[in-house]
Amino acid sequence: MSRFPHINLPLKHQLTFTANPVNVVPLPNGEILMNFASQPLITKLNANLEIVWEKIIQGKHTNYVSSKLSASSDGLLMAIAGMTDIRILDAEGTTLVHTIEHGSWGWFLGAACYFSKDNKHMWYVLPGDEDGTDEVQVMDVATFQVIASSPLLESQQYTYAFHATPDNDILLLEAAAGQEDTIQLQLQLNNGVITLSELPQCENVIMGNFAPSGKEFVTAPHDDGPLEIYAFPEIAKIAEQDQVTIFDGSKDFPAAEPDNINYTVFFVDDQHILVVSQFGRLLLLDRKDLRCKAEIMPEGIEFKAYDLDGNPTTNPDYIFDYSSNIINVMLVHNKLLLTTGEGQLRSYDLPV
Repeated sequence: MSRFPHINLPLKHQLTFTANPVNVVPLPNGEILMNFASQPLITKLNANLEIVWEKIIQGKHTNYVSSKLSASSDGLLMAIAGMTDIRILDAEGTTLVHTIEHGSWGWFLGAACYFSKDNKHMWYVLPGDEDGTDEVQVMDVATFQVIASSPLLESQQYTYAFHATPDNDILLLEAAAGQEDTIQLQLQLNNGVITLSELPQCENVIMGNFAPSGKEFVTAPHDDGPLEIYAFPEIAKIAEQDQVTIFDGSKDFPAAEPDNINYTVFFVDDQHILVVSQFGRLLLLDRKDLRCKAEIMPEGIEFKAYDLDGNPTTNPDYIFDYSSNIINVMLVHNKLLLTTGEGQLRSYDLPV
């Protein structure tokens, strides 16, 4: 039986929670900040996934909407973007230093804040009303004064995500309308004015990350399209690979439903890309030919097979698809972090 070579990853650290982390934010010195689905708890962890502190910071939640957490790269400020406000707190989460109140986001919508790399500015999105559009604003972190604003696409149609680029003055803003479509925008702040450009060449792709070189970034398809790589700053597509080719050669998971890219791809280094599949598999691609060179096998990750009705099965004649206990995959502080269905946060060394 043909299969991809396996790379076994030993578990380095793990921590179990009573709820699933929804945001994992890097801090200096290998520390991370986390918040959880529909809970007001914020937790700070050290590099060994040991709890430094836990704080109850009340927020306004509703079904399917959790507060979105971000932090400045120097670790001095954190921002909590909720349903009806954005709150900025000090490094220990004990002092509220500024609040931005706004109308309520609808279900599934919202946006985390983004602190510029030099920590001088904070970008955020405000929901629009029925007569206007959503709005992106930039605030001076030292004075908490709004220094620039610009209308966005529509009102209350998108969930937004900021993505840093190698250029401190340029951001990418991803606007996702659920299962419908995804739009990529380029934002730039010049002399107090926001320049906003839609990127039609990146229509219906989902941002992955930049290669360490900063010369290119990878995207996953929104549906059944190819994995794509774009040059930066040109933002021109320079490589792609269809999904059939990516999964060609693996017979480990025979099923009626073929495996596919499940919205998540990362550059691990300049030579390798990590794909998280619909079945919960981690595939390592060679950047040169975008073919799979190995399947990553993190310790403690298990797979179950399911039939067409969603019931577990061990009969190979009835297997429709598979699922692992992985929920989210992240690359943080040059570590592979996984959250699992058991409420665990797991840490592994990178597979390269």
